[in-house]
Amino acid sequence: MTTQMATHSELTHPTICPACAQPYEQCCGPLHHENAVPSSPEALMRSRYSAYVLGDYPYILATYATAPRQQLTVQALAESAADTRWLGLTVLAASPITTAPITPSQNNSQCLQGEVEFKVFYAENKRLYCLHERSLFIQESGYWRYLDGTMGDANGEVLIKRNDKCVCGSNKKYKQCCLPKVA
Repeated sequence: MTTQMATHSELTHPTICPACAQPYEQCCGPLHHENAVPSSPEALMRSRYSAYVLGDYPYILATYATAPRQQLTVQALAESAADTRWLGLTVLAASPITTAPITPSQNNSQCLQGEVEFKVFYAENKRLYCLHERSLFIQESGYWRYLDGTMGDANGEVLIKRNDKCVCGSNKKYKQCCLPKVA
C-alpha cells in the first residue's frame, strides 16, 4: 500500500492517514493520541511513518525500544528529518510474530518479535530517495517497539523519468504528482 504526501493543512489536522490512506482517526490517529496501542509490528511501523510525515517526534521517540531510545532525543529526530519531504510508503512484507531470546546469551528470557520490510520514498535537496529497510520490532512491557533495521538493496537516490508512474502510489505520472514536491 502506498500514500501521497500530505499538504500543510493536512499535517496540522489530517483527515487521511499518511501511512494507510484511510481516515486518520480510524488508523494512526488513536495511536498518536495514546487512545490505542499498535496491535502488530506493521501497525507500529505505519504509525511511525505517519508520525514522521506529521512531525510527531515525541511519538517516534516513544516507539523506540529502550536501548536505542536512550541514545536519541526529540530534537535529534526532528533535526534529522528537517529537510525531508515524505512522499510515500510501501509495505513489502510483514513476518509472523515469533518468540525469540532477547539476546543470544539470555535463552531463558523470551520476547515477542516481528519484522516488517518496507520502502519509503522521500525528497531532500531536490533529489528523490528510497529508504528500503527490514525493521525488527519487539514487545516491551506489552507494547510493540522499534529495535533496529537492516538496509535493503534499493536504498539511495532514485532516478525516475517524468512519465513513469509516481512512487507515491497515486497512479499518476511522476511529473503530474510528486515531481513538483521534489524540485
